[in-house]
Amino acid sequence: MSEHKYKVVPSTAQEKVYRCKVVGDAAATLHVGARKLNVQVRETCGGGFTLGLDPKQVKKIRLGARYEMHYDDRRLLVAPEVFTQAVQGEPRLQVLTVREYEPKKRWAFRLPFSKGQRIVKHEGTIGSTAAYGGFVLVLFCVMALPGVGDKLGTAPRIEAALNIMARNFGDVFESFRG
Repeated sequence: MSEHKYKVVPSTAQEKVYRCKVVGDAAATLHVGARKLNVQVRETCGGGFTLGLDPKQVKKIRLGARYEMHYDDRRLLVAPEVFTQAVQGEPRLQVLTVREYEPKKRWAFRLPFSKGQRIVKHEGTIGSTAAYGGFVLVLFCVMALPGVGDKLGTAPRIEAALNIMARNFGDVFESFRG
Protein backbone atom coordinates (compact mmCIF):
# COMPACT_ATOMS: atom_id res chain seq x y z
CA MET A 1 0.00 0.00 0.00
CA SER A 2 1.35 3.39 -0.96
CA GLU A 3 2.21 5.86 1.68
CA HIS A 4 0.50 8.80 -0.08
CA LYS A 5 -2.63 8.74 -2.22
CA TYR A 6 -2.00 12.23 -3.60
CA LYS A 7 0.62 14.01 -5.72
CA VAL A 8 3.26 16.03 -3.99
CA VAL A 9 3.86 19.28 -5.86
CA PRO A 10 6.17 21.86 -4.35
CA SER A 11 4.57 25.21 -3.71
CA THR A 12 6.33 28.48 -4.39
CA ALA A 13 7.22 28.70 -0.71
CA GLN A 14 8.96 25.29 -0.87
CA GLU A 15 10.98 25.96 -4.02
CA LYS A 16 14.58 26.84 -3.36
CA VAL A 17 16.67 28.98 -5.67
CA TYR A 18 20.37 28.47 -5.26
CA ARG A 19 22.35 31.60 -5.96
CA CYS A 20 26.11 31.78 -6.26
CA LYS A 21 28.02 34.96 -5.53
CA VAL A 22 30.32 36.17 -8.30
CA VAL A 23 33.91 36.75 -7.31
CA GLY A 24 36.36 38.60 -9.55
CA ASP A 25 35.55 40.53 -12.70
CA ALA A 26 31.80 40.91 -12.66
CA ALA A 27 31.41 43.79 -15.12
CA ALA A 28 28.60 43.48 -17.66
CA THR A 29 26.86 45.77 -20.13
CA LEU A 30 23.09 46.03 -20.29
CA HIS A 31 21.75 47.49 -23.56
CA VAL A 32 18.67 49.56 -22.72
CA GLY A 33 17.44 51.04 -25.99
CA ALA A 34 20.32 53.01 -27.48
CA ARG A 35 22.08 53.28 -24.11
CA LYS A 36 24.69 50.94 -22.70
CA LEU A 37 24.53 50.71 -18.93
CA ASN A 38 27.54 49.38 -17.04
CA VAL A 39 26.32 46.98 -14.36
CA GLN A 40 27.93 44.52 -11.96
CA VAL A 41 26.86 40.86 -11.81
CA ARG A 42 26.59 40.10 -8.09
CA GLU A 43 24.97 36.63 -8.16
CA THR A 44 24.17 33.93 -10.69
CA CYS A 45 21.60 31.17 -10.58
CA GLY A 46 20.27 28.58 -12.99
CA GLY A 47 17.73 30.91 -14.55
CA GLY A 48 19.27 34.34 -14.34
CA PHE A 49 21.41 36.88 -12.56
CA THR A 50 21.31 39.50 -9.84
CA LEU A 51 22.76 42.78 -11.07
CA GLY A 52 24.12 45.67 -9.06
CA LEU A 53 23.15 49.06 -10.51
CA ASP A 54 24.01 52.68 -10.07
CA PRO A 55 21.06 54.44 -8.37
CA LYS A 56 20.71 56.75 -11.40
CA GLN A 57 20.22 53.75 -13.71
CA VAL A 58 17.17 52.38 -11.89
CA LYS A 59 14.67 54.72 -13.56
CA LYS A 60 15.91 53.74 -17.05
CA ILE A 61 14.97 50.07 -16.67
CA ARG A 62 11.39 48.86 -17.12
CA LEU A 63 10.25 45.63 -15.53
CA GLY A 64 8.82 43.17 -18.05
CA ALA A 65 10.84 44.52 -20.98
CA ARG A 66 13.66 42.56 -22.61
CA TYR A 67 17.22 43.77 -22.89
CA GLU A 68 20.46 42.44 -24.30
CA MET A 69 23.26 41.83 -21.80
CA HIS A 70 26.95 41.25 -22.58
CA TYR A 71 28.73 39.36 -19.83
CA ASP A 72 31.83 37.18 -19.83
CA ASP A 73 32.08 36.98 -23.67
CA ARG A 74 28.41 35.96 -23.83
CA ARG A 75 25.40 37.70 -25.35
CA LEU A 76 22.14 37.12 -23.48
CA LEU A 77 18.56 38.29 -23.81
CA VAL A 78 17.34 39.03 -20.28
CA ALA A 79 14.05 40.14 -18.76
CA PRO A 80 14.11 42.24 -15.55
CA GLU A 81 12.00 40.51 -12.93
CA VAL A 82 12.14 42.46 -9.68
CA PHE A 83 14.16 45.09 -7.85
CA THR A 84 15.37 43.69 -4.54
CA GLN A 85 16.58 45.40 -1.41
CA ALA A 86 19.62 47.60 -1.91
CA VAL A 87 22.89 46.43 -0.40
CA GLN A 88 25.10 49.24 0.92
CA GLY A 89 23.21 51.78 -1.20
CA GLU A 90 23.51 49.76 -4.41
CA PRO A 91 20.13 48.80 -5.93
CA ARG A 92 19.87 45.16 -7.01
CA LEU A 93 17.90 43.84 -9.98
CA GLN A 94 17.04 40.21 -10.58
CA VAL A 95 16.85 39.28 -14.27
CA LEU A 96 15.78 36.07 -15.98
CA THR A 97 17.76 34.66 -18.89
CA VAL A 98 15.36 34.42 -21.83
CA ARG A 99 17.86 33.39 -24.47
CA GLU A 100 21.58 33.00 -24.99
CA TYR A 101 22.76 33.96 -28.46
CA GLU A 102 25.39 32.17 -30.52
CA PRO A 103 28.79 33.90 -30.50
CA LYS A 104 29.29 36.34 -33.37
CA LYS A 105 31.75 35.32 -36.03
CA ARG A 106 34.71 37.64 -36.30
CA TRP A 107 36.81 38.55 -39.29
CA ALA A 108 40.19 40.20 -39.36
CA PHE A 109 41.76 42.65 -41.76
CA ARG A 110 45.27 41.57 -42.76
CA LEU A 111 47.81 43.78 -44.44
CA PRO A 112 49.85 42.30 -47.26
CA PHE A 113 53.27 41.00 -46.17
CA SER A 114 52.26 40.96 -42.49
CA LYS A 115 52.97 37.21 -42.13
CA GLY A 116 49.36 36.42 -41.25
CA GLN A 117 49.18 38.62 -38.16
CA ARG A 118 45.77 40.02 -37.47
CA ILE A 119 45.78 43.78 -37.55
CA VAL A 120 42.22 44.77 -36.60
CA LYS A 121 39.50 42.45 -35.33
CA HIS A 122 35.93 43.28 -36.27
CA GLU A 123 32.65 41.69 -35.34
CA GLY A 124 30.68 40.41 -38.30
CA THR A 125 27.99 43.09 -38.51
CA ILE A 126 26.45 45.08 -41.30
CA GLY A 127 28.63 48.07 -40.44
CA SER A 128 31.84 46.12 -40.90
CA THR A 129 30.64 44.71 -44.22
CA ALA A 130 29.79 48.22 -45.39
CA ALA A 131 33.22 49.45 -44.27
CA TYR A 132 34.93 46.70 -46.28
CA GLY A 133 32.77 47.52 -49.33
CA GLY A 134 33.63 51.20 -48.96
CA PHE A 135 37.32 50.36 -48.80
CA VAL A 136 37.08 48.33 -52.02
CA LEU A 137 35.13 51.14 -53.70
CA VAL A 138 37.74 53.75 -52.71
CA LEU A 139 40.53 51.49 -53.96
CA PHE A 140 38.65 51.00 -57.24
CA CYS A 141 38.16 54.78 -57.65
CA VAL A 142 41.85 55.49 -56.96
CA MET A 143 42.86 52.96 -59.59
CA ALA A 144 40.51 54.66 -62.06
CA LEU A 145 41.95 58.17 -61.56
CA PRO A 146 43.61 59.55 -64.70
CA GLY A 147 47.06 60.14 -63.17
CA VAL A 148 47.32 57.00 -61.01
CA GLY A 149 45.35 54.74 -63.35
CA ASP A 150 47.41 55.72 -66.39
CA LYS A 151 50.68 54.96 -64.60
CA LEU A 152 49.37 51.59 -63.38
CA GLY A 153 47.67 50.82 -66.68
CA THR A 154 44.30 50.27 -65.00
CA ALA A 155 42.38 53.37 -66.15
CA PRO A 156 41.70 52.20 -69.75
CA ARG A 157 40.60 48.75 -68.54
CA ILE A 158 38.27 50.17 -65.90
CA GLU A 159 36.84 52.64 -68.42
CA ALA A 160 36.19 49.81 -70.91
CA ALA A 161 34.52 47.68 -68.22
CA LEU A 162 32.27 50.59 -67.17
CA ASN A 163 31.28 51.23 -70.79
CA ILE A 164 30.32 47.56 -71.25
CA MET A 165 28.28 47.61 -68.01
CA ALA A 166 26.53 50.85 -69.04
CA ARG A 167 25.56 49.34 -72.42
CA ASN A 168 24.23 46.19 -70.76
CA PHE A 169 22.22 48.19 -68.21
CA GLY A 170 20.85 50.29 -71.07
CA ASP A 171 19.75 47.16 -72.94
CA VAL A 172 18.08 45.72 -69.83
CA PHE A 173 16.32 49.02 -69.13
CA GLU A 174 15.06 49.23 -72.74
CA SER A 175 13.72 45.65 -72.55
CA PHE A 176 11.67 46.56 -69.44
CA ARG A 177 10.30 49.76 -71.02
CA GLY A 178 9.41 48.21 -74.39
